[in-house]
Amino acid sequence: MKKILFVDDEPLGHESLRYALEARGYECVIATDMSSALNALRAQDFSVVVTDIMMPGGADYPSVDSQEVGFHFVEMLREHWPRIPVICLSVIGDQIKIRGLKRKRVQYLRKGEGPLSTAVDVVSRAASGRYSY
Repeated sequence: MKKILFVDDEPLGHESLRYALEARGYECVIATDMSSALNALRAQDFSVVVTDIMMPGGADYPSVDSQEVGFHFVEMLREHWPRIPVICLSVIGDQIKIRGLKRKRVQYLRKGEGPLSTAVDVVSRAASGRYSY
Protein backbone atom coordinates (compact mmCIF):
# COMPACT_ATOMS: atom_id res chain seq x y z
CA MET A 1 0.00 0.00 0.00
CA LYS A 2 1.33 3.44 -0.91
CA LYS A 3 1.63 5.96 1.92
CA ILE A 4 1.11 9.68 1.76
CA LEU A 5 2.46 11.98 4.47
CA PHE A 6 0.31 15.05 5.13
CA VAL A 7 2.10 17.80 7.07
CA ASP A 8 -0.17 20.55 8.36
CA ASP A 9 -1.00 21.98 11.78
CA GLU A 10 -4.66 22.16 10.70
CA PRO A 11 -5.28 18.65 9.33
CA LEU A 12 -9.04 19.17 9.06
CA GLY A 13 -8.34 21.54 6.17
CA HIS A 14 -7.51 18.62 3.87
CA GLU A 15 -9.73 15.98 5.42
CA SER A 16 -11.80 15.50 2.26
CA LEU A 17 -8.61 15.04 0.21
CA ARG A 18 -7.35 12.40 2.63
CA TYR A 19 -10.69 10.56 2.58
CA ALA A 20 -10.76 10.58 -1.22
CA LEU A 21 -7.21 9.20 -1.36
CA GLU A 22 -7.95 6.55 1.27
CA ALA A 23 -10.95 5.49 -0.82
CA ARG A 24 -8.47 4.89 -3.66
CA GLY A 25 -6.39 2.63 -1.42
CA TYR A 26 -3.73 5.01 -0.12
CA GLU A 27 -2.67 5.08 3.51
CA CYS A 28 -2.54 8.65 4.82
CA VAL A 29 -0.33 9.63 7.76
CA ILE A 30 -0.64 13.01 9.46
CA ALA A 31 2.11 15.11 11.05
CA THR A 32 1.25 18.49 12.55
CA ASP A 33 4.73 20.06 12.63
CA MET A 34 8.13 19.75 10.99
CA SER A 35 9.70 17.71 13.80
CA SER A 36 7.02 15.02 13.73
CA ALA A 37 7.10 14.96 9.92
CA LEU A 38 10.84 14.36 9.86
CA ASN A 39 10.47 11.62 12.48
CA ALA A 40 7.79 9.96 10.34
CA LEU A 41 10.03 10.16 7.25
CA ARG A 42 12.89 8.53 9.14
CA ALA A 43 10.63 5.70 10.34
CA GLN A 44 8.52 4.92 7.25
CA ASP A 45 8.63 4.97 3.47
CA PHE A 46 6.29 7.44 1.77
CA SER A 47 5.26 7.70 -1.86
CA VAL A 48 4.56 11.44 -1.64
CA VAL A 49 4.58 14.30 0.88
CA VAL A 50 1.80 16.90 0.93
CA THR A 51 2.84 19.85 3.07
CA ASP A 52 1.67 23.25 4.18
CA ILE A 53 4.09 26.17 4.56
CA MET A 54 2.80 27.88 7.70
CA MET A 55 3.05 25.51 10.67
CA PRO A 56 5.07 25.03 13.85
CA GLY A 57 8.63 23.76 13.74
CA GLY A 58 7.90 21.37 16.59
CA ALA A 59 10.03 20.18 19.49
CA ASP A 60 13.26 19.95 17.49
CA TYR A 61 12.86 23.31 15.70
CA PRO A 62 11.11 25.69 18.13
CA SER A 63 12.90 28.81 16.91
CA VAL A 64 12.02 28.50 13.21
CA ASP A 65 9.49 31.16 12.20
CA SER A 66 6.13 29.42 11.70
CA GLN A 67 5.57 31.50 8.54
CA GLU A 68 8.69 29.92 7.01
CA VAL A 69 8.75 26.36 8.43
CA GLY A 70 7.48 24.77 5.24
CA PHE A 71 10.34 26.25 3.22
CA HIS A 72 12.86 24.81 5.70
CA PHE A 73 11.02 21.48 5.55
CA VAL A 74 11.22 21.42 1.74
CA GLU A 75 14.97 22.08 1.95
CA MET A 76 15.39 19.11 4.30
CA LEU A 77 13.22 16.90 2.08
CA ARG A 78 15.29 17.74 -0.96
CA GLU A 79 18.54 17.13 0.93
CA HIS A 80 17.62 13.82 2.62
CA TRP A 81 14.74 12.43 0.51
CA PRO A 82 15.30 13.92 -2.94
CA ARG A 83 13.23 11.32 -4.79
CA ILE A 84 10.01 11.74 -2.82
CA PRO A 85 7.54 13.92 -4.73
CA VAL A 86 6.48 16.97 -2.73
CA ILE A 87 3.23 18.84 -3.14
CA CYS A 88 2.73 22.10 -1.31
CA LEU A 89 -0.90 22.67 -0.39
CA SER A 90 -0.98 26.15 1.10
CA VAL A 91 -2.52 29.61 0.95
CA ILE A 92 0.69 31.51 0.29
CA GLY A 93 0.29 33.93 -2.58
CA ASP A 94 3.83 35.28 -2.92
CA GLN A 95 4.74 34.38 -6.51
CA ILE A 96 8.47 34.67 -5.84
CA LYS A 97 8.21 32.07 -3.07
CA ILE A 98 6.02 29.84 -5.22
CA ARG A 99 8.57 30.01 -8.06
CA GLY A 100 11.26 29.09 -5.51
CA LEU A 101 9.27 26.00 -4.57
CA LYS A 102 8.89 25.03 -8.21
CA ARG A 103 12.66 25.34 -8.73
CA LYS A 104 13.00 22.75 -5.95
CA ARG A 105 10.64 20.41 -7.88
CA VAL A 106 7.67 21.09 -5.61
CA GLN A 107 4.21 21.22 -7.10
CA TYR A 108 2.10 24.01 -5.63
CA LEU A 109 -1.66 23.82 -5.12
CA ARG A 110 -3.50 26.67 -3.44
CA LYS A 111 -5.73 25.54 -0.57
CA GLY A 112 -9.41 25.94 -1.25
CA GLU A 113 -9.05 26.62 -4.97
CA GLY A 114 -9.95 24.20 -7.67
CA PRO A 115 -12.03 21.06 -7.42
CA LEU A 116 -11.16 18.25 -5.03
CA SER A 117 -10.77 15.91 -8.01
CA THR A 118 -7.82 17.98 -9.27
CA ALA A 119 -5.96 17.64 -5.96
CA VAL A 120 -6.75 13.91 -5.82
CA ASP A 121 -5.41 13.43 -9.36
CA VAL A 122 -2.23 15.44 -8.67
CA VAL A 123 -1.44 13.49 -5.49
CA SER A 124 -2.34 10.13 -7.08
CA ARG A 125 -0.11 10.80 -10.09
CA ALA A 126 2.78 11.78 -7.80
CA ALA A 127 2.32 8.71 -5.61
CA SER A 128 2.29 6.51 -8.70
CA GLY A 129 5.54 7.93 -10.04
CA ARG A 130 3.92 10.17 -12.64
CA TYR A 131 5.04 13.36 -10.94
CA SER A 132 4.88 16.67 -12.75
CA TYR A 133 5.66 19.99 -11.17
